[in-house]
Amino acid sequence: MGDNLARARWMGLLAAATLAATALGALWPATAQEPSACRLSPNKVAAPARIALGETVRVTLTLSADCPAEMAPVDVVLVIDVSASMANENRLVNAKRAAHAFIDVMDLEQSRVGLVTFNHRAGVRSPLVGAAEERRVRSAVDSLIAGGQTDISAAIDVARELLAADDVGHEHAMVVLSDGYNTVSGADPVPVAAARAKADGTVVATICAGGDCDPDLAPAASRPELYFSVPDTSQLPQLYRELATSLQANAITSLTVRDEIPNNMRFIEGSAVPPPTRAGTAPDAYLEWDVGATFPPDGISYSLEPTEPGTHPTNVVATARFLDRRGRSGDGTFPVPEVVVIPPPCVPRALDVYFMIDDSNCLYGAVLNDMAALDAIRIGVERVLDQMSMGRDRAAVIGFGDVAVLLQPLTADRQAVVDAVMQVAMRDDSARLDLAYAKVRAELQGPLTRPRAQVATIFVTDGPIMPSLEMADQQARLLRGAGVLNYGIGVGDLAQHGLLRLVCEPGGYREIDFGGDCIGAYEDLGAIVGPMGDECLPLDGVTPTLEPRVTATPTRRPPPGPFRAYLPSVGR
Repeated sequence: MGDNLARARWMGLLAAATLAATALGALWPATAQEPSACRLSPNKVAAPARIALGETVRVTLTLSADCPAEMAPVDVVLVIDVSASMANENRLVNAKRAAHAFIDVMDLEQSRVGLVTFNHRAGVRSPLVGAAEERRVRSAVDSLIAGGQTDISAAIDVARELLAADDVGHEHAMVVLSDGYNTVSGADPVPVAAARAKADGTVVATICAGGDCDPDLAPAASRPELYFSVPDTSQLPQLYRELATSLQANAITSLTVRDEIPNNMRFIEGSAVPPPTRAGTAPDAYLEWDVGATFPPDGISYSLEPTEPGTHPTNVVATARFLDRRGRSGDGTFPVPEVVVIPPPCVPRALDVYFMIDDSNCLYGAVLNDMAALDAIRIGVERVLDQMSMGRDRAAVIGFGDVAVLLQPLTADRQAVVDAVMQVAMRDDSARLDLAYAKVRAELQGPLTRPRAQVATIFVTDGPIMPSLEMADQQARLLRGAGVLNYGIGVGDLAQHGLLRLVCEPGGYREIDFGGDCIGAYEDLGAIVGPMGDECLPLDGVTPTLEPRVTATPTRRPPPGPFRAYLPSVGR
C-alpha cells in the first residue's frame, strides 16, 4: 500500500539531504586538514551586455556543487515507539528490523548510534556507541517489547539531551518513529519538542508507522522531505537504509558568496535578490550572502549602474567559500563578465526659471481673467510649471518694487514656488525691474547655480519701470551675456511696452490689457521656456556658448502695430 510513492520519496532523500543546508544542522568544526573533495561550478553573467550610460545592467550569479560519494561522521539517536499499539501488525518487529538495517549501513568507525524508546515514559536504552560497542545498541534493539501509552514529545527531549551530553563535534540527527498520538496528559505538542531539538542544530526525521498517526509528526520534521508515512511497516528497513546513507553523505553545509563591486559601478539599493547578508559602500563596495548549503535555485542577482562609458568588468572579484560535513573547506571563483557602456550623444540641459512679479501698487486690486490679478498670476505661473520637468528643472520667485526680494530661492518643489507667488504684497510705489535682474545676477554667483542649466526669467509688470529706462535694458544685457534668456508680460497702457519688448528675447514678450488673459500669456511663454530643459548637451564637460534664442510661438492675441511695438507707451 503506497509502495511506489514511498519508494520515490525515499530515493529522493539522499539527493535532498546532500544539497539542503537546513536538513544538515550545525557545522562540524573545521580542522587543519586537506581541502574538501567537493567541487563548485560557479557562473556569472551580466545582461544586457551593451547599454547606454544611465541604464542599468542585471548581474546574476549561479552555482552548482558536486561532492564525491564519501561518508561524514554523524551521531544519530533512533527514537522508537514501544507503546502497546506497536504490537499490532508486526509494527515493533519491523521497527527492530529497520533499526538493525540502519546500523548495518552506518560507518561506526567514525559515526555513532544511540537508542531511545518511549511509551508513557521515555528513556535511553543505549548511549551513543561506535564500532567497539555496536553489540550494545543491537542488543538493546532486540530487547524491545510493546506496552503502555504514548509520549512522543518526552522521547524527543530525552534524545536531545543524550546528543547534547555526549557531543564530540559530529553532526546530530534523530529518527523518530511512532504509530500513534500523544496519549499522556499534559505532554507538549510534538512540534514544540522538535523545535527545541532543531534549535540545537539537530536534524529531525519523523516516521508514521502504520498510517494512522499524530498529524503533528509532519511539521515536527526538519523539512517536509524528512517526514514519512509508512502504512506497510515491512518497508521500514529499506527506508532506514536510505536514511542512514543520506545522513552520512558528505555535502556542503555552509556557503558564503562575496562579490566586490568596482568604483565605476553603482549598486542599485534594494535590487538584490535575495538581499545580501552584509554590504559595504564605496570605495570598497561589496555584497556578501550567507546561503547555508543550498544556493538559491534562481541564483543571486542584483543591478548595477555604470558611471562612465567604456568596456568595464562588473566586479573586481566574486568568490564562494564553503565547509563540508567533514569540516573541510573549499572555494570557487566566479567569472568576471564585462559590459559595454555607450555614452549617449547628450544629456538634458535642465532649466532654472526666475518668476519676477511686480510688487508695486499698480496691480493691487486689478482684475485679470475675471479674478484678482495675483490669483491670475499664480495660475499663470502654474501653467508654466506644468510645461517644465520639475525635479530636473527648478524655479525661483522674486518680487520687485522699490526693492527686489528673493521670495523663494531655486527649488524643485512646485508648491513652494506657488506659495511664494502669493507672498507678493503689491504695495510698493515703483516697479524696479532693473533690481530684479540684478538680483538674478547675484543668484547666478551663488551655490544653487548649475553651470550646464539653461536660465530664463519671466517678469510681469503693469507700470513705469523706473526713473531711468536704460537701467533695465543694461541689466538685461548683462544677463543675456551670461546666457540668460529673458521673457515678460506687460499689462495695461501705463506699461512701457516698447522698452519691455526690447529687454525680452525676440518673440518672448506678451502685451495684455487690464482684465485680459494673463493666464494665456504665461501659458504661451511656458510653451517657449518649458522644453528648454530637454535640450541635449554633449558629454564633454564643456558648456556651449548660449546665444540669444529666437523662438516663434503662436499667440492667442494679434501682434501689436508697428508703433506700439517699439515705442514706450504714453499716459492715458
